[in-house]
Amino acid sequence: MAELNVLIAFDAATIVERNPGASRNPDAPTYVDQSLIYMTTRQDHIIGTSGAELNLRAEPGDSVKWRETTLSLGSDYKALLYRYVSSDNDHVLIRTPEIEVVDGVYPMPQEGSEGTPAFTTQEYEDHYWRTTVKRTGKVVYHFYFQILDRHRNLKGYFQWDPFITIERP
Repeated sequence: MAELNVLIAFDAATIVERNPGASRNPDAPTYVDQSLIYMTTRQDHIIGTSGAELNLRAEPGDSVKWRETTLSLGSDYKALLYRYVSSDNDHVLIRTPEIEVVDGVYPMPQEGSEGTPAFTTQEYEDHYWRTTVKRTGKVVYHFYFQILDRHRNLKGYFQWDPFITIERP
């Protein structure tokens, strides 16, 4: 069984700029232009090209993990997935994704002696959304996400409706 890691990168600055009146209601998020969202994974697991939609090569039993970031890598804005809604109501193709929180270690550069690279580490809690592939097919789903600025101020609740197509390798 394989593990497919999917990275979702949001162009948060542009999303915020284009949606100054974004929803403040987590149950009614603002739809976002999907051209401002990029999903990718290892090239040998992608069918076609990566983008706001993703076609994966996977087999039943494989797991898929989604992680989110922003193009500024969180320095100006942070994005956080908070809800998954699917057209696959009976969860025939994939198990309902769940958030998993795990401990992580982040390396931080440090000035070494005489130009020698050095680093220290910082512990943090990491998270991702995880599912298990049950069958091949196509699922249309919504990920709801929120964007916060560097001062932790909510800029709005948003959503987009990607699909995931799962085909055997």
